[in-house]
Amino acid sequence: MSERIALAREGRRARITLHAGPLNVLGIADIRALTAAMRESEGCTVVSIEAAGERAFCAGVEVGDHTPEKAPEMLAAFEEMARTFLGAAPAIVCAANAPAMGGGFELLLLADLALCSTRAFFSLPEVQLAAIPPIACALLPRAIGAQRAFDAILTGRKIDAQSALAWGLVGSVHAPEELSAATEALCERLLGYSALAVRACKRAIRVDDLALAMRAYREELLPSRDGAEGIAAFLEKRSPVWAHTLSKGEDYR
Repeated sequence: MSERIALAREGRRARITLHAGPLNVLGIADIRALTAAMRESEGCTVVSIEAAGERAFCAGVEVGDHTPEKAPEMLAAFEEMARTFLGAAPAIVCAANAPAMGGGFELLLLADLALCSTRAFFSLPEVQLAAIPPIACALLPRAIGAQRAFDAILTGRKIDAQSALAWGLVGSVHAPEELSAATEALCERLLGYSALAVRACKRAIRVDDLALAMRAYREELLPSRDGAEGIAAFLEKRSPVWAHTLSKGEDYR
């Protein structure tokens, strides 16, 4: 992938790790590498997003890329990354072991499940530079409510880990030395389920449409081997053996 955006795959699990300097500030090439990494992970069931270093999970996008000359290219790459993440089939787990600011905060918003350490905080300082955080403007109100989203975006204030938990930005908070194990445990739990079911549930949540959710159940899960196996295993009081198979006979990795 790249030295700054590392991708490791093992079976149905992928791990994307930021190695983009002490603060993990993202340049245009890094944003494109994240997009490519997610696309390469499409056949997986779970993808985790983590970061090396203890100073910042990600301090956002290079400020120099916000100039009138570079901003159009940066924004195009950023939008493509966001659409790729939002449309990705695997469950995306984001683990922030340090502060996530600006684009780093927005990267967390693109995940399906998020957890952080007590060392983390979250902020959107773009307004201070006469800029806006476009992904946060689109997604944050649904995540934490309009009033809190307005406050976070318009003031740029820091949201500490416990507030992030209380507001629903993250699902759990851990000691810094325990976050990695908690992330692994969460990913392993997801990998223990049918890949078909995980993907169908994620898609139904993302589209936020009852008719489409019902159709996914009727047309994808019910005709599948895993759909039958899950119910049969429960009735027979045994552990299910998942095939991770679509009704069309295609197997997930």
